[in-house]
Amino acid sequence: MNRDEFIVKFPKELSEKYNVVYKCELEDIVMFFTDEASENIENALKIIFQKDIGFEVINTKLLNFKRDEFYDLGDDKLILNFSLNKNTNLNTEFSSDSEASKALDTILVYALEKRASDIHFDSQINEIVVRMRIDGILHDVSKISRFSYNLISTRIKVISNLDYTVKNKPLDGRFTFKKDDRSVDIRVAIIPTAIYEKIVLRILDKTAIDFSMDGIGLFGEDAEKVKKLVRQPSGLLLVSGPTGSGKSSTLYTLLKHIYSRELNIITVEDPVEYKIDGINQIEINKELGRGFNEGLKSILRLDPDKVMVGEIRDKETAQTALRAAITGRLVLSSIHTADSPSAIYRLRDMGIENYLISAGLIGIISQRLVRKLCDCSEPVTEYVDIFNREITHYKPVGCKKCRNGYVGRTAVFEILILNDELKEAIVKGVSLKEFRDLCSKNMISLKDSMKHMLSSGVTSLEEIYKNVESTGEL
Repeated sequence: MNRDEFIVKFPKELSEKYNVVYKCELEDIVMFFTDEASENIENALKIIFQKDIGFEVINTKLLNFKRDEFYDLGDDKLILNFSLNKNTNLNTEFSSDSEASKALDTILVYALEKRASDIHFDSQINEIVVRMRIDGILHDVSKISRFSYNLISTRIKVISNLDYTVKNKPLDGRFTFKKDDRSVDIRVAIIPTAIYEKIVLRILDKTAIDFSMDGIGLFGEDAEKVKKLVRQPSGLLLVSGPTGSGKSSTLYTLLKHIYSRELNIITVEDPVEYKIDGINQIEINKELGRGFNEGLKSILRLDPDKVMVGEIRDKETAQTALRAAITGRLVLSSIHTADSPSAIYRLRDMGIENYLISAGLIGIISQRLVRKLCDCSEPVTEYVDIFNREITHYKPVGCKKCRNGYVGRTAVFEILILNDELKEAIVKGVSLKEFRDLCSKNMISLKDSMKHMLSSGVTSLEEIYKNVESTGEL
């Protein structure tokens, strides 16, 4: 049953009486949050729901917050007060003062207020769910009818210079949203699904990101290591991590750090996410046969001092980048790997020779984004397996300020500078395990960096498990 049906069956008064809050419904069991499970309450709930009952025990403060969140949505849900009906003139809806335009503006303003990075329009059989990614997590914020969505999607296509009549193939575009003195780029991705079109709007808000070392979370020794790497006159510096780990923000920060009017800096991107004054940014165009490799070869004829390639995806791009690095240019790029040592073996898997990797690669920055705990977090002392001992750490609680126990995100870094010993090991072709052991002498791993964040109260055990698992270290 959906939320509205559940509330009719089990209103807030019953939630308070039995001291439980609905969590989820599985095939043959209904799960509840509670601060103290009891057989009497379980039996009462079985009679109401005619299903088995399960409990997740949480503290009383969090239970009360979850009750308020579930029954009293308050200002955390987006209310779309607009009237779109079947008598609405489609041509009228193309205009900037149309109801569809106002509805889209309302959604975008709400997303900016909530610091969302993406807006998802997810098709269901009878309606469309609007979801927003906030601090890396998707949240349902509103629902709209399919007819209303048709008009909103048409409006999105029109302002993105896309053919609004096309509904059976993927489309990509972008537009600029202006509100008061604020101007934000919006990247549009549309794909047909079995039910309807799915649209994702990526919000590229320059004002929300501080492209400085401090702004992205690089401090102290880590910042000095990175500054040392980008001071090199030549070499390939890679930023590694999964999708959504902040690699693009790090690359833009490095570009701004090295920027000088005395240098010719050129980038090849897919697409250009943020425009930076004084830097020549080129967008690849696959339809015209201009991918990363072709774009990189082209800009190497333009006398560049520093080069940024959005991503190394194949052997050709990797070879071109490494050869450019060997011939006297600093090249920045990104690669999808679990940690810094793995990046070298990813290049090897692409077919790059060990001598070329050793000669051209100067360092790797691996990173993750973790959610930061709100001040309302509470300490807990327990045995934690990644420490192999009992420690005191902090758990998310939730308050009116944060809603879910977290406020914003911060980056965790693992910085590997390739010295002569490591370069020699690459040429010899040692195993990944042997190479990791060598790296550990001069590098603080992602796992150890995150353990420090946990013990110092920056983030939670949940975030650590989620991110350490993706490094392959558990």
